[in-house]
Amino acid sequence: MLPRCLRASYLLAISLTISMIVLGVGLQSSASAMASGSAAAGSAKSAPGQSAMTTVSTQAQLVSAITAATPGTTISLNSGTYFGGLTIRKSGTQAQPIVLQPAGNGPVTLSSNLTMPSCNASSPDTDRTVEFGNGASYWTLQGLNIVGGIDIYGGNSLAAHLWFSNLLKSGDWQTRRAVPGRGTNDPIAAQNAVAYVGNQIGTALTPADGIQILNDVITRVGIHVSMGRYGVISGTQITDIACGTGPGVWFGTYSDGWTIDNNTVSNIASSTFKHYMQEGIRIDGASSYNLIEDNTVSDLPGDGRAFTTDQDGSYNTFVHNIAQNVSIGFNDEMSGWGNDWEYNTVTGYRAAGFAFRMMDGPLLTPSMNSSTYQSTIRCNSASGTGDDLKVGASKSSGFASNMFQSIAMGKNIRSYWGSQGNTWDGSSTVPAKVVTGNLAGC
Repeated sequence: MLPRCLRASYLLAISLTISMIVLGVGLQSSASAMASGSAAAGSAKSAPGQSAMTTVSTQAQLVSAITAATPGTTISLNSGTYFGGLTIRKSGTQAQPIVLQPAGNGPVTLSSNLTMPSCNASSPDTDRTVEFGNGASYWTLQGLNIVGGIDIYGGNSLAAHLWFSNLLKSGDWQTRRAVPGRGTNDPIAAQNAVAYVGNQIGTALTPADGIQILNDVITRVGIHVSMGRYGVISGTQITDIACGTGPGVWFGTYSDGWTIDNNTVSNIASSTFKHYMQEGIRIDGASSYNLIEDNTVSDLPGDGRAFTTDQDGSYNTFVHNIAQNVSIGFNDEMSGWGNDWEYNTVTGYRAAGFAFRMMDGPLLTPSMNSSTYQSTIRCNSASGTGDDLKVGASKSSGFASNMFQSIAMGKNIRSYWGSQGNTWDGSSTVPAKVVTGNLAGC
């Protein structure tokens, strides 16, 4: 893992490389994304090249401005509440995104009349105040209060979701990992993932690229992304989320390459279904190559888990995040490959500080279909009332220089720990149940 001082430059270099090559890799993307010369917005947080300014004062004017907007348009909202929701189907470009922002004369709120789901709902509620649909790309929302959340989804993303879900159910990890950038750590190859899946299922897929959510306040319902890529969520407060609507932030179905930094997520109401409906920041559905940095997730009741990967969420980087007053702080669930967990802190956890595929505890050896694989867990710290670290099954993963003391292992992992390539502070010897934590070398 690169030192933090070099990491930003490294990630920027990857983003620039992707931008330069993307015209040659045959991405399925929106026409506007192709016209921009790149399908990877990376972590840019500016809106360069703006060419038109429209100022609005009413919901009707706002809807009309969105309808008329072209790449480079900035829509400035005079102070007030805009009620009725926004459905967005057109795109800006990477060089000229379309921007929604306050005019500067007072706070701006976007709201709508949502029908709220029951607290035992088993999937995220997609009825949200702002909807980027069918692959709408390259928009920036900044400085807004959004009551009712944001939904971002690519064109025909449901078809991709169903294809992937069927492979999960059948345990066909080989086909899942044949998708570009899923079987090895290769963010450049991953640019082809959506197009590859579209070819497999015979359906044209259009990802939603380059959506930026900057310095907003989001309440009641959080952010849900399905087949959205290379966007940014930064400086945003997500809080007081209603039960049954889903996590504060949820990335699913090949949602790659996001930068999620300097956000706060708190008070996700307890779901009566399962933990994934009340998490802080969740990455699943083979979503990969995301940077989750300098975020704080706190005050999650029940089985609320602060930061989670699941269902092939792989090659994601979690660094310098904080979890407070949650059930589990950092949770690598089903088939997380190559996830990087470094310099994270959890305090006040109730069940575990860090947990790695506990459901695979009964397995005699780790499973390529479901177990943690090739993860790096380094320079983290945990304190709470359960176990600092729980590991059910793991293969080829390295644990080093963590401030962990209480270690809980699955039924069989202690017998195969070293033979399956796992290390503890550089040694193949399995750690004891109680160790002396240290941050040496961090």
